[in-house]
Amino acid sequence: MNNSVFFKILVLSICFLIFWSLRDFLLLIICSLVIANIICNLTNKLKNIFKIPRSISLFLTLIFLAFIFLASVLLVLPPFIKEVNEILIDVPNILTKINFIFNSNLERINRLLYGNDAENIFDIYKIFNDFIILPDGATIAKAIQESFINIINLAGNLGSGLVRIIFVLVVSLMISIEPNSYKEGVLFITPKSLRNKFRKIIEQSNIALSNWMFSMVISSIFVGFLSLIVLSILDIKYVVSNAIIAMVLNIIPNIGPVISAIFPISIALLDNLWKPLLVLGSYIIIQNIESYLIMPSIMKKKTNLLPGLTLISQFGFTFIFGPLGLILSLPLALVIQVIIKETKNLDY
Repeated sequence: MNNSVFFKILVLSICFLIFWSLRDFLLLIICSLVIANIICNLTNKLKNIFKIPRSISLFLTLIFLAFIFLASVLLVLPPFIKEVNEILIDVPNILTKINFIFNSNLERINRLLYGNDAENIFDIYKIFNDFIILPDGATIAKAIQESFINIINLAGNLGSGLVRIIFVLVVSLMISIEPNSYKEGVLFITPKSLRNKFRKIIEQSNIALSNWMFSMVISSIFVGFLSLIVLSILDIKYVVSNAIIAMVLNIIPNIGPVISAIFPISIALLDNLWKPLLVLGSYIIIQNIESYLIMPSIMKKKTNLLPGLTLISQFGFTFIFGPLGLILSLPLALVIQVIIKETKNLDY
């Protein structure tokens, strides 16, 4: 019995070491499968709607995705880059204004707590300035210059990243051309007693991922568009950049919306103390509309993902795969939940 337990622990340890050593390669495969899933679902929808051969629908899907990518690059990227450049130029002024606002309000708090005669009393203003020193323009410019030097030094990593992107795109395209062949190949190496169950797992995972992909695209567009309108009404600077950030980070559950709200709130702080509260309230309303109205209405067969599993997946896959693991945590959690659901009644 002890030998059996020891052998199982040894096998699990070896499997874990193999998995850990191959995690970068596995991440590329996961990205390829996710992209292939998107392409295949769009291809099948076009095929069923227009009653055309799959090869033609696949070609039209690739043309459509290429058009969306080029349109995003040509229409969205230029104003985004322009605003980012303006932000870099305005950073010294922004920090100076934030410093002035904090100092003014700390002085008011000091007078409110200790009165106008506060010479020998604990000075909040002085403590703040002693411990928190905001950098000046020269320091920021030097930091930016050093950052660019570091980026140049990492040119080799950029080349490696380009190779990885090409690998993911090529593998995704190959899977999209003959998805059934790869599916049957996986089933062929699966034990016969488990093939039907494994086939069902693949089908249910595909449905769950399809529902998630469709709902996430629609909800992210909604969040970005509504953020654009709200920030324009509140007259917040860098509207396009903030809206794009809100749209992109919406795919990261829980953490993404929080991160996307930080920058517009910081910018609003430059005007007055009430505008950041309006921005915060607007973002909370947008997220509640997205969570409780948009998502349920566009997902016909919503997969009820357990909150605990979502949180564990975010931390776990981020630890294993890095920042990209955080983005992929929700689809991976969906697949894990399907596997758990389909195997809990499995007979051995």
